[in-house]
Amino acid sequence: MKLSHCLTLLAALLPFTHAAPTVSSARRDAASDDYSACNSRFLVYALSLEQLVFAFYNSSLSLLSADDFRAAGHPDYVRRGYEQIRKTYQDHSDYLINEISNLGDPDAAGHCDYAFPVKTTEDFINLSEAMQALAVSTFAGALEHSHSDIYTTAFGEMLGLEARYATWISTAVKKQDLADMSFESPLKLNDTWTIAGGYVTSCPPGTVPDDIFPHGLNDWPILTVPDTIRPGDTISISFPDTLYNTDDTLFAGFMTGRNMESYPLVGNADGSFSVTVP
Repeated sequence: MKLSHCLTLLAALLPFTHAAPTVSSARRDAASDDYSACNSRFLVYALSLEQLVFAFYNSSLSLLSADDFRAAGHPDYVRRGYEQIRKTYQDHSDYLINEISNLGDPDAAGHCDYAFPVKTTEDFINLSEAMQALAVSTFAGALEHSHSDIYTTAFGEMLGLEARYATWISTAVKKQDLADMSFESPLKLNDTWTIAGGYVTSCPPGTVPDDIFPHGLNDWPILTVPDTIRPGDTISISFPDTLYNTDDTLFAGFMTGRNMESYPLVGNADGSFSVTVP
């Protein structure tokens, strides 16, 4: 069943006045099962993100002590703030696991193992900024896939907190200006699926993504870019050459909020491409 099909299921739950009671009941039961399955798959997807980010905070804070934060020049409130963020992701995960179990899919709530490139406090803080941006953009883009007013409201509540944390990290912790944008940049399900997959090392034996996650998830090919990108930089990017024909005109898209700016790529001798960042 495709995700888009779930949007029509509520109509099937309405009573049919001209049908025999047994037929109407059977159709409602079947539709209710499909409706629950749609919600369960969406919740499992959200849970996988919350567990990923919780694992990041939990493993990093276990590695880095309060003294490590002080040595890096951060006051004590910074680590305390991260401890609160970790607790929030644990609470979100617990909520989602409970709801998935209530929908009849407790076995779908298992968690994977992850690895993160964190060795220093600054490694952690820089990646925390990226993790929060991932969480916020994921929920901004994923809300359209919710098929329950209850879950849409719950995810809106989660999104609000995660956006606060993202702002706290970028301003109070990293001392940066507020982002110059009026709308969040939403991510598609496959976008987050691809990014998150880079941190997964293993999942429970027998896990079949098609059985528990939204249908149609695919890993995008990996795009290689510099670690640091600034406006005005001319950067080199590369990606698998199976994605295009040599005669194709290729563009790089830069998204800010709802706005997308596209710029042509210039081929390099080594097979990579160059583009100037707006």
